[in-house]
Amino acid sequence: MKYRRLTSEELRELEQEFIHFLAAAQITGQDWERMKQNETLAAEELIETFSDMVYEKVLGNIELLEYRDSKTLNIFKFESDKILLVGLRVNENSPIDLTQPGMFSKLDSDTIGAVSVIKTERAYKGNKQMEVFDLIQNGCVVTDEKLFDLIMNMV
Repeated sequence: MKYRRLTSEELRELEQEFIHFLAAAQITGQDWERMKQNETLAAEELIETFSDMVYEKVLGNIELLEYRDSKTLNIFKFESDKILLVGLRVNENSPIDLTQPGMFSKLDSDTIGAVSVIKTERAYKGNKQMEVFDLIQNGCVVTDEKLFDLIMNMV
């Protein structure tokens, strides 16, 4: 298994897609019920294969991820051959908290010195989907380009 097995709840939400997946493998509803009862290992392998297919598709469509804590904000942009990272780092002794709503409006000439802007890029270590998956497993969430563009304008 490349990623992780979908939960029972996730599988219920993707029931129609799973039925199409089984149909493409020429497995009828009766065959599936029999397989779950008598061939549990084979049924588990089918669920794992389906899970990987779902993750490949979903992860392949993600363009930006965000990671944020009180002193760090990272935006990862996934291009065809590399990952771009732009972010903000706040000095430890600064009262600025990047998790607070409206924190950008609080940055002024008195506080801007406490914030460093970073920008870097690197080639993928493996494939895009696995890198996206690993970042999500480590606390990143899907985001849009607004914050990425705002930080890029600060660079």
